Amino acid sequence: MNITKAASDESREEKKRYHSIWLAGLGAYAKSVDEIDQLSGKSKNMFNELVEDGRSVESEFKERIHTTRIHTSVSIEERAHQLVQRVVGIDNDRLDRIDDKIDQLTVNIEALLARRQAK
Repeated sequence: MNITKAASDESREEKKRYHSIWLAGLGAYAKSVDEIDQLSGKSKNMFNELVEDGRSVESEFKERIHTTRIHTSVSIEERAHQLVQRVVGIDNDRLDRIDDKIDQLTVNIEALLARRQAK
């Protein structure tokens, strides 16, 4: 019977060892779930912080974009104007004087037409 008892004791010890391994696995699982929950909470906090930081930077970024657009638009207009001047061969002052003369001629023609219709 000693052999049976020894085999039975080994079987119990083996079952205890397997059970301990099982419990260790469950413990590792529980610990990993806790760590994931903690990491999840930390990642949520970090995400919220990043969103807040992004909000503060967004307004600055939008202002920079707006300023850059204005500068770019002005530069493009100036460049286009310079190209037109090169093609036409007339500078801004001369164009302004021609425009004034056209306005004066228009006024004179309208006055002449008005006198003609009055007669």
